[in-house]
Amino acid sequence: MKFTAANGSAPRVAMYLRCYPGDIWQLATHQDALADYARQLGVPEPIVFMDNGFSSRVPRPALGSLVSSVESGVYDVVLVVGLFAFSLDGCSACEVVQRLQGAGCKVVEIPSPHSPQPADTRAA
Repeated sequence: MKFTAANGSAPRVAMYLRCYPGDIWQLATHQDALADYARQLGVPEPIVFMDNGFSSRVPRPALGSLVSSVESGVYDVVLVVGLFAFSLDGCSACEVVQRLQGAGCKVVEIPSPHSPQPADTRAA
């Protein structure tokens, strides 16, 4: 997967994390995993937006800030551990994704460690 900004430069990358009820240890693990994934993708270190302890049923300040930043053209890529970070309600999560994508941003989920990986097709 290759990412570039609209002008062809390195993409501006953010990550969004949310855990409810609050759990700093789980978020730290997710943050490390997303930072590692960013390195694997060859993109710059993501800027962190975190709503620890916020239910998806209430306004989430960091998510609001992220969406505003994306709509202002600040970020090209948002990394998440899963769409559930936006909301546990699938429709609500998809609405956030559509809003980010509508602003020209790519939303990228980290692959599950249990998902099948593409076969290595290089010659041995």
